[in-house]
Amino acid sequence: MSDAAPAPAGAPPKKGNKLILAVVCLVFTGAGAAFPLVVNLNPKPKAEAEAPKEGAKTAIVPFGEVKVNLSDERLQRYLMVKIAVLVDAEAEKEVLDLVTKKKAAIKSAMIAHLAGKGTKDVGGTAGVARTQRELLERLDEVLFPDGKSKAKSVLFEEYVVQ
Repeated sequence: MSDAAPAPAGAPPKKGNKLILAVVCLVFTGAGAAFPLVVNLNPKPKAEAEAPKEGAKTAIVPFGEVKVNLSDERLQRYLMVKIAVLVDAEAEKEVLDLVTKKKAAIKSAMIAHLAGKGTKDVGGTAGVARTQRELLERLDEVLFPDGKSKAKSVLFEEYVVQ
């Protein structure tokens, strides 16, 4: 039997108990930190898992300039963008051919879309990013009406609001 008498109520725990408690806390903390590394709680869908790796080769297909008057009430303002299209390298020839054949239709769709914008809509970092996304949508509507886009993004070589 143990010679040690139980500690009176309210007395601080012995050093041995503190050490055991610290070790137990460290073990559980370590296990909790390692858990997400070991167990994938958010598995990717199969289609996403088979997507091309980030190192996939890309190509840039030049498009050209688009100029449009903006719809500001008091001032005559315009937006001029010089556009290129980022595509997977294996789709470069196909997209280049489509852009060449349908350039007028793409440009018309972009101008029609941008003509309703004001300087506040196209200015600043958020406006530029939004304009990129919206022009990609217009491009996809014309080039890939089936929804199977080969374009990754619209790139701006120049972006002037005046």
